[in-house]
Amino acid sequence: MSRAFALVLVLAACGSDTPRDMMPAADAPKVIDAQPPDAAGCAPLGDCDWLVAYQRRIVGSLAGEQDISPGLKLTHRASVAERNATRQFLMDEFTALGLTASPHNYQTATHTGANVIARLDATAGTGDTIIIGAHFDSVPAGPGAADNATGVAIVLAAARYLKDVPNRQHPVVFALFDQEELGLIGSKQWVKTPVPADIRGVHVFDMLSFDGDGDHAVELWSPSASLMAVYQTHGAAAGMPISSVTFQYSDHQAFLDAGIAATGVGEEFVANDYTPHYHKISDTFDKVSFDHLARVTHLALAVFDAEVR
Repeated sequence: MSRAFALVLVLAACGSDTPRDMMPAADAPKVIDAQPPDAAGCAPLGDCDWLVAYQRRIVGSLAGEQDISPGLKLTHRASVAERNATRQFLMDEFTALGLTASPHNYQTATHTGANVIARLDATAGTGDTIIIGAHFDSVPAGPGAADNATGVAIVLAAARYLKDVPNRQHPVVFALFDQEELGLIGSKQWVKTPVPADIRGVHVFDMLSFDGDGDHAVELWSPSASLMAVYQTHGAAAGMPISSVTFQYSDHQAFLDAGIAATGVGEEFVANDYTPHYHKISDTFDKVSFDHLARVTHLALAVFDAEVR
């Protein structure tokens, strides 16, 4: 979630500021549990018993719960070195899924970075392209488990699921954006490049770690009518209320500004039911509700399963 939204919160709180305490000393390297806790699969979408364990590993690696590479445990994803390590991890994850990922390098007058882009071709037909994205950077203040390792975990889970869906009529681009926290830099730069000409819709996931009131609700940020309709259909089937709100502080806004149908998918920021650890040192692995993350991922996979056919 962009720092611009954090500024709005700070102003609303009469200028309160959270100290940037130092990260606690690193423990011995951890390996996130290989088997998921009891949780529903992805039925009726098929056998997704892997989902919770997979997302725990992704979030744990990105948020410093375990090494992201041998001997390296991240404390945040804001510096050049830590973003480089994150980028390599993400490219390796796509490669492990059988997809080819490449960096989209950019340089502006004030920022240098690289997004990670992977493509899944259609297997039957030549329909419009679906874009599924999230930002992978964090603020320097903390490890960014909710913001936005959870969004990245949804994108990678979607790639893992969709590669095995038969009769895909639509190609899918998976886009993991750099420097969202500095003002949607990576997504704005990617939209300036020759993105696919015919886009069916853009789905951007940002912070899906928290459901304080237990209503299972999800906000769609500035969705097109068609995107709102498909999420409402599958949300109703899953018992998940879907609300449409105006919210511009995430990478979906870069596409909307370019006239491309898009939506952000996130916790209830406008309804004030979002993680209290937003942009804090406490935004850690143990604060993530993996039940809620899996629930939202099930919803997303249902949407994508329908959209690619």
